[in-house]
Amino acid sequence: MRPAGAQLVSSAALVAGILVGLGSARAQPASLPASSQPASAPSSQPASQPASQPASQPALPDWAPKLSATVKPASARLGDPIAVEITTRHTKGISVTLPLQLELGKFAELSRADSRRDLGGDGGIPSEERTFSLKVAAYELGELTLPSIELNALGPGGELVTVKTEAVPINVTSVLRNEPNAKPKGLAPPVQVFERTWWLLYLLIALAAAGLVATVTLLVARHLRRRRAREAPQPPPVPAHIVALGRLAEIDLEAYVAGERFKELYLLLSEIMRQYVGGRWGFDALEMTTTEINAALELAALAGEVRRRLETYLSESDLVKFAKYKPPAETAAEALAEAEALVRETMQVTPMAPRPGDRQKGTDDDGA
Repeated sequence: MRPAGAQLVSSAALVAGILVGLGSARAQPASLPASSQPASAPSSQPASQPASQPASQPALPDWAPKLSATVKPASARLGDPIAVEITTRHTKGISVTLPLQLELGKFAELSRADSRRDLGGDGGIPSEERTFSLKVAAYELGELTLPSIELNALGPGGELVTVKTEAVPINVTSVLRNEPNAKPKGLAPPVQVFERTWWLLYLLIALAAAGLVATVTLLVARHLRRRRAREAPQPPPVPAHIVALGRLAEIDLEAYVAGERFKELYLLLSEIMRQYVGGRWGFDALEMTTTEINAALELAALAGEVRRRLETYLSESDLVKFAKYKPPAETAAEALAEAEALVRETMQVTPMAPRPGDRQKGTDDDGA
């Protein structure tokens, strides 16, 4: 008979063996699917495909832009600009850019510009053309090679590809035409030296002097004419009564009366008398009223009877001029006669100076 402790140990070992067997039996079916799936086979085949292609010449997608380039001239002198024109054609929506920094080798970039042109629809697909124009220059002599220029293109799905031009050989020559066998330049022909002449200056001075003399002569002549005009005796003014009598004698009274033009007649008579009064006593009677004329005549110490006749005459003329008074024909004739009488009664007669012969004759008579 086994001890109780040994039985317990054996029972525990039995239970442990059963549990281990059950755990291994459950783990075996879970590992089958992982081993049955060839996970590594599909992934190994695509990974080996790109490796078979050269990395420098990747396969371009169908949407990649078509590239063309021209370089002019193929031979240039040192430092002369060389035109590089890169043209791309692609569908709309494709973005083509030129890097800011270009690897041009022994060439240096001078300037750049770009332009776009719509090409319309090719087979129903809209396309466009973009041109990049570069100016480059070389500063080394010899047969140089312009490296290929890369452009970046961004596809409709965000794919980025790089296209590039081909390298172009360019011959760069010296600016000296006979550099291998340099020779001094030949003697230049004689050059006429500038000779200073003064004839134009002399001509200008002569013209200025002639103009000055002509101006002074004209000014002096004008001054002398004005001086002689001031010194020449002026003809004596025509006496006022002669002017008034002459104008009164020219009035055709019958014509005024026949046409009943009394207002015109009295306007003319009033003007003649006012002009005479102003000239006779020295004031502007044409611009004065009848009352003002009477006051001026009173200051001139004109006799009261003559002054009253003049005032009456001018007042009656004002009635015809302004009050539309129509006098009879006999009154018109009397008005003309009164005007002539007033002039003759008040005219100032200047005694004539005796002639030299008459003065000598009178002296002889007195002596006899």
